[in-house]
Amino acid sequence: MLQSRSLFVKNLNFKTSDESLRKHFTEHMKEGRISSVKVKKHLKNGKNVSMGFGFIEFDSVETATNVCRDLQGTVLDGHALILQLCHAKKDEKVLANVEKDKSSTKLIVRNVAFEATEKDLRQLFSPFGQIKSLRLPMKFGNHRGFAFVEYVTKQEARNALQSLSSSHLYGRHLVLERAKEGESLEELRARTAAQFTDEKTGFQNPTKLSKKRKHMDILDEGKIKFERIAY
Repeated sequence: MLQSRSLFVKNLNFKTSDESLRKHFTEHMKEGRISSVKVKKHLKNGKNVSMGFGFIEFDSVETATNVCRDLQGTVLDGHALILQLCHAKKDEKVLANVEKDKSSTKLIVRNVAFEATEKDLRQLFSPFGQIKSLRLPMKFGNHRGFAFVEYVTKQEARNALQSLSSSHLYGRHLVLERAKEGESLEELRARTAAQFTDEKTGFQNPTKLSKKRKHMDILDEGKIKFERIAY
């Protein structure tokens, strides 16, 4: 897929404007020039406000590639910028899916590495809005490889979905999905467990655990029953 001359800029402070974004890149670029800067906005309470991401177009693919490498993680208005080279058709599809899926304030996060903690997830998701609740379902002392994040507003959930769609945590690609409107935590748990893909995709599947993991679960369960009898 051919790269364009544009960069997708994620994790913007909602106060960052087109002008301050342009200034930041202009001051830090080694060569090349900026053709256009656009912070993505939406209408809220009669005002156009930032959605937390934007696009910058440069004079060449080479400039875009160099800037993506050199300015990755630089801080603007207190936020470390996440830069990604645009692939026109792919990005249009992602944006279309985000715009279409406006049903809920809840996100389902799959393929969470077993090393990850609730604190890790809060640090990852909190820059995109106020988190109302974050749950990491547990089983026998370990979490089950998926989590639920609920924001205060639908817009915050959209911002997180858009910005973290290509993110990794402890080397695993996080798979994000919007929950359906009105879906309860129990319904989410049941649907998430049922939808876990198999080992061919590289995602964790609680219904197809390794023999060692199954053996450990049986031992844990036996230990719990033994302790109950002992007491």
